Amino acid sequence: MTKAPLLVTEVVQQRLTLAGRFANSVGVLSDAEVLFLLQNENHPEVPDLVRIASHLGRDQRIALKESARTDSSLITIPSELARREEKFWKTEYDITADFAGLLIPRQPIGCKARLCVMHEKVAQSAEFFFLSDKTAYNGKVWRFTGDKSLDDCEITHKHTGTFGFWVADEQEAPDGCLGKDTSSPINLHTVAVRELGWTTTTVPMRQLFGRAYFRQYGVHPDQGVVTSCSDSRLPGGNVPCVGFDRYDGTVRVCCSGVREADDSVRFRRAVVPLTLVPSSLP
Repeated sequence: MTKAPLLVTEVVQQRLTLAGRFANSVGVLSDAEVLFLLQNENHPEVPDLVRIASHLGRDQRIALKESARTDSSLITIPSELARREEKFWKTEYDITADFAGLLIPRQPIGCKARLCVMHEKVAQSAEFFFLSDKTAYNGKVWRFTGDKSLDDCEITHKHTGTFGFWVADEQEAPDGCLGKDTSSPINLHTVAVRELGWTTTTVPMRQLFGRAYFRQYGVHPDQGVVTSCSDSRLPGGNVPCVGFDRYDGTVRVCCSGVREADDSVRFRRAVVPLTLVPSSLP
């Protein structure tokens, strides 16, 4: 008895190639685009596509499908991510949220990034996140203000409202060292970062990311460096920082000078909506 031949369309066969597998896994390229990439003259582009895809996280892959529908700088948050963030806020912070339809920035593709959604009720309150972390981390937290609330020390934060933001999904803050692969790297301080026009996490954004990272991976971020939050500011010009002290096991909210730059001072650049209303930060 002979088996009937397996009927597979030409497009399906082409999707079994390397480029086809890439396009299928990302899920945003049309059949026509796949056919275009598989033409001989376009084969050199395939390695770059695979390299880019290898840096994408799950959040980015989900958002790519929404990004394919528009050329706008903002996209509608995918329903899967909206539901995840709503559940996260209810479970972690006991805040009921509805993020459906929220406009978020298009996902970056230069690194593995995570989407976080900040709720407007607490976007300006580092103290809210500090007290919540105190419960979540069994009291293993510390703040430079001692018994005084972080909010009472008049920290100002550049980003307000309910908004989604992308941040590198890495344990150690990745930004702030230029020429790191050379013999004479340059460590940046906050003044330089602000002059470069980088958008970074505020203290509440870093605290929110820290909780999300801890829940997903079971370890705290920034154990070798601290995240300097240049988009937050203290009176007198100092900069609040967040990191994890491996020696006493605490999540620490501390501060440093705007010109402090060394191997432990790092930043987490963030992609935020351009429509956010900033505070009076310079």
